[in-house]
Amino acid sequence: MSHYRSRCYHLEGELQAIRPEVYHAYQKIDRQQKRLDKLAAENMALRKELAGLKEKLNQPPKVLPALVKANVSKDRPRLRPGRQVGHAAALRPMPEKIDEHVEVSVPQDAAGVACCPHCSVQLAEVQQHDRIVEDIIPSKVVTRCYHTLSGYCPGCRKRVESRAPEQPPAVDIPHGPIGINALATAALLRIQYRLPYRLSTQLLAICRA
Repeated sequence: MSHYRSRCYHLEGELQAIRPEVYHAYQKIDRQQKRLDKLAAENMALRKELAGLKEKLNQPPKVLPALVKANVSKDRPRLRPGRQVGHAAALRPMPEKIDEHVEVSVPQDAAGVACCPHCSVQLAEVQQHDRIVEDIIPSKVVTRCYHTLSGYCPGCRKRVESRAPEQPPAVDIPHGPIGINALATAALLRIQYRLPYRLSTQLLAICRA
């Protein structure tokens, strides 16, 4: 009988010793269960969001963006380019002023009659045409030497020098300064048209050649 009593006391002692560990274990299990429930809810929400995105991707867009061109069916007949028959042609307007008139003649025979430039046979029903062409004349680099006068002004107490309106500021440098028009062109190419300095230099070098 005493044996069982001592055994019972021993088991009660062990139970009292492991009770804190069991308590902490239950708390840990409770925290893990709450975390698991939270992750399960997030997983479910993400699954629903993914399913909605897949459904949107599978549906064709009702209105395409302005930069996207819709696919054209291969069976659709191709349309002819340009305006429809009967519409007025969209042409560039004629220039308001003609700067230069160039006479382009055909060869003439010994009698002074116009003839073919290929076989020298006299032409019949000769007509005159006006072919108006708009073109750009290549730019030209102009080097000017300004002959100025300078002198000392007792009133201003400094040396003054004559200067033309289009002349850049007078500075004593061993090379010629760049003119106002060239500086404005370089600034326009860089600021307005975003052209790199290297390409701007090449373009201005072409004008100088």
